[in-house]
Amino acid sequence: MANETSPAEVYVHFLQTHPVETSILIAFLLVLTTIGVFGNILIIGAVSVTKGLQTVANVFVVNLAICDIILAGWVNAFFAAGAFLGEKWFLDRKALCDIVSFFCLSACLCSLATVAAIAVNRYVCICRPSIYPKMYSKLNTAIMIIIMWVYSCWLNIGALNGFGKFTYDKKMLGCIWDRNANRLFTVFFLLGVFIPVGIVATSYALIFVKVYTSKKKVAGESKKGNDSNMTKEIKLAKVLFGLFVVFLLMNSPYGVALIFDPSDIFPTVIWTLVVQLMHANGSGVNCFVYGFSNKAFNEGYKNFCWRILGLCGVKRPIKKRDPRESSTGTMATAATSVTHG
Repeated sequence: MANETSPAEVYVHFLQTHPVETSILIAFLLVLTTIGVFGNILIIGAVSVTKGLQTVANVFVVNLAICDIILAGWVNAFFAAGAFLGEKWFLDRKALCDIVSFFCLSACLCSLATVAAIAVNRYVCICRPSIYPKMYSKLNTAIMIIIMWVYSCWLNIGALNGFGKFTYDKKMLGCIWDRNANRLFTVFFLLGVFIPVGIVATSYALIFVKVYTSKKKVAGESKKGNDSNMTKEIKLAKVLFGLFVVFLLMNSPYGVALIFDPSDIFPTVIWTLVVQLMHANGSGVNCFVYGFSNKAFNEGYKNFCWRILGLCGVKRPIKKRDPRESSTGTMATAATSVTHG
């Protein structure tokens, strides 16, 4: 009886088979990694050096920035390495591949949970202001952050115990959870995506209902010259809703691909692009949204940059103060942040 031999394993290494396209992808990933890391460091730095941004609510913004730094600086870097080194290099180092996948899944789920937490924070601040101080005390906020990180690890624990598994994805060109190993695992991941998205959509819907029902009242207070906190909160809610829309546009292709490609028939180019839309572009967008739409964060970025330059011996030029600007107005502007309160 002739000995039967199994066919040799074929490993993916697109840098060898598609050098031009893969080189462009690697360069693109490295640029996005740089933008994502430094952009989110700017967010954290702005909060750390600007007193007006040091609110309890901005803890959620900082937590989101930490998630995005993990996605941009750690996960993206290893996706670039995965495209450069190929599948076999990572399969020979399974422990490293598992660690990369663990951080990828945890940061992704925690990022989604944090976006939902920010939306709920805005809802309580605008629609239930009487309970806001007690609900968002420093202790409660710290507990919420811990819960979000614990929640973000539950699927990882399942993967490490055989419910799912981690692997080098041949179409995403990097280490991530195996979307083909267990369809139920994929369903739970999708729930981890769509439940936070539903919470965000509901929160902002309730906020805008509140805005339109109280529009005349707010307008009346503004005409009287009163400094309406509600008016500020409405403006901030609009900024954050815009952030959510951008976040949704960046992340939804990945969820759609998971739903409509259970048999893994989509070409590599689709999976490569959608995973980068989720892990690369989204992680570097927030700093631009905050900077362009919120004066306090824009000023915070400048404060942080000048603080860094100051450590190098460069002095910040003294800005002449406009005598027409009241100290009250200045303090109010500085105190306004993306998550006011």
